Amino acid sequence: MIDPVQSSIGTTVSTNSEKPVLPDFTGRYAEAFQRFDFRRFWHSFVERIWIVALCILAGLFLALGYLARTPELYQGHTVLEVEFQEPSFLPTDDSTTRMRSMFLASQEALRTIEQNLTNQTLLSRVVRAEGLAADGGRAWLGQTASPDKTSSATQRSEKTPETGVKNGSAGSITTFTQLEEALGRTMVGMIKPAIRRGTRLIDLYVTHPDPAMAQRLAEAIGREYIRNSIERRALMSEEALRYLLEEEERLKRNLQRSEAAVADYKANNPDALQLGGGTAATGSQQGSGAGGGGPRGGLVEDKLQDLNNKLTAAKADRIRLEGELDQIQQSGDNIDALLQVPSISVATMVTEARRTVTQIEAAITTYALRYKDKHPKMIAAKASLADAKEKLRQAVLAQPAILRNAIEQTKATEASLQKALQDQQGVAVALNRTAIGYQELARQAETDRALYESVLRQIKETSLSKDVKANAVSVIEHSPLPQSPVSPRPTRTIVLGLLGGLVTGLAFVFGADALDRSIKTVDQAENTLGLPVFAAVPETTDEGPVNRLKRRSKKAFGSSN
Repeated sequence: MIDPVQSSIGTTVSTNSEKPVLPDFTGRYAEAFQRFDFRRFWHSFVERIWIVALCILAGLFLALGYLARTPELYQGHTVLEVEFQEPSFLPTDDSTTRMRSMFLASQEALRTIEQNLTNQTLLSRVVRAEGLAADGGRAWLGQTASPDKTSSATQRSEKTPETGVKNGSAGSITTFTQLEEALGRTMVGMIKPAIRRGTRLIDLYVTHPDPAMAQRLAEAIGREYIRNSIERRALMSEEALRYLLEEEERLKRNLQRSEAAVADYKANNPDALQLGGGTAATGSQQGSGAGGGGPRGGLVEDKLQDLNNKLTAAKADRIRLEGELDQIQQSGDNIDALLQVPSISVATMVTEARRTVTQIEAAITTYALRYKDKHPKMIAAKASLADAKEKLRQAVLAQPAILRNAIEQTKATEASLQKALQDQQGVAVALNRTAIGYQELARQAETDRALYESVLRQIKETSLSKDVKANAVSVIEHSPLPQSPVSPRPTRTIVLGLLGGLVTGLAFVFGADALDRSIKTVDQAENTLGLPVFAAVPETTDEGPVNRLKRRSKKAFGSSN
């Protein structure tokens, strides 16, 4: 067979040079192998399909081995619900309750509860409550828990936390054995809490080789978390109550000292009581322990207020009367205009005269229906009307003088009230200097009483709420007994093993083909070298007897040499 490369080289000669020009085999060879040839890969796959089959079989055996060696795990599932506000039988609206409600409504509260479900101390409590360390942890290592043992352990778990609460209320710290702590640490990897998106629900998953143990632990963890929260709140309430009782004793002593100081000052300075003492200064309620013996405001202050009101009323009357007098002077002798003045229109003489005129005018109107103007009764009635109008005119003209006298009297009353007010103010200033010390003592007594009453209210609320076993977390769905394991899953494991073997086999086949740089076909030779093929010698395994004889003779000759 003639080498196609050498033949091509021999035929390719440059016209401008005597030396032959060699083509770039390397670049064309790499470019040809970079192009994807599906037929080439298919032939390679068919040629090495036994490798793919071995890889698939190996993946199957590995999956079966994993299923045989991996223990079955069952999963207990409990659902917890977190309320926005902890239930309480007391109507409270303080800032602490509002802040806790805001925290419980936040996402941080759900994540805090989620993390606390895997707390080491909580899991050690579960181990002790369920009695998992009583048998050295053999039940925890996979022995099936019988229903009787489960129920008895549940009863023990219901009784054990009560002792823990009493110990906690006494101030002692709960300690656990090394075995309980070790079992609690091994339990961490089997617990998986998860928050449901957009809800206040927390799914609690517990995996264990024993389905009864998985159910038992899922129930126990939720139950112990709730009990632990209640115990911690009760402990905090008792500590707060103890502090409030101590504070109540201290505030009570302070209040007694303050009230005694107020009483002594009242006994030594009785004049200070006329100002009302601390009740006027501090604005406290009448009848409180720090208040004075008189009504709110004190005697002197009441007198000052009364004189001030009277003086203001006198000034208002004087201004009103002076305005009416100016109006009278502008009206002159005009009776109709003078009757528009309020003080003249309401005067007794003017009112009687106007009533008489009105009556006579009504009588004349009646006579006019029956008599003529020349009739004696009409003449007499008209004469009476003229006389009544004259009396009304005289009564109206007499009012300005009466109004001037009233103005003078009002001015005299105003001056008298002004003098009395100044005198009373002097007395108040003098007494106020005496009452400064009393006001300070009364204010201190009022502050001490307010603090004391506030502490008493808090003691009452704390005493009532410390025994209320309420919590924001509750179990809304209990764990059923798992019927089928969650791990391992035979179908998925076998499918993954087969797929992994198939992928490994294909990767090996295609990788070996990509690394194989030999030329196997005529088309591949032309595409790779960029030269035409003159001839191709087919490969055959059928050798004639002459060729076989020549080959044997060559081998024998070679061995003899």
